[in-house]
Amino acid sequence: MTTTSRSTTFRTAAFLAVALPFGLAACSSDDTTSTSTEAAADGVGAKWSACMRDGGFDVADVSDDEVRSGVQVVPPGVDRDAWSTRAGDCSRQLGIQGSSDAQHQKWERQYAAVASCIRENGYPDFPEQEPGGISTGDYARATEPEFEEVFQECLHEYAPDTQTKQL
Repeated sequence: MTTTSRSTTFRTAAFLAVALPFGLAACSSDDTTSTSTEAAADGVGAKWSACMRDGGFDVADVSDDEVRSGVQVVPPGVDRDAWSTRAGDCSRQLGIQGSSDAQHQKWERQYAAVASCIRENGYPDFPEQEPGGISTGDYARATEPEFEEVFQECLHEYAPDTQTKQL
């Protein structure tokens, strides 16, 4: 979703959150490795952001919690592939461990179920999603309060370990 009071849980619209090669995603579970948690405790959010700026991306420092949760937001107008490549490089340089293939498969199943739930609960035109994520950014009805309620209920039921990012 794209308003400042709504949650977004993937990578589209004006703000794109990318599933990086390391499993960093806007929708992420609470599962993190000890390495990433330890790195975050050392100010990895600021270090990751500095690395991104060194790569030519104009970004503000992300919090250590964002690094821990795997939530990264692609600024509007930025090439998604270039961002993803640089973000992956920065993550590797800082020792941020990503999610396993099994975790990615879990996310794919969960968010497919969330999208299906949304469609079954009054929003049959909810668009197809990228595997492993869910986005409401381009969905016109996402501004409806009733949609937010359905969205949250479906997330809670099918992806209870999801963290959302307020934009």
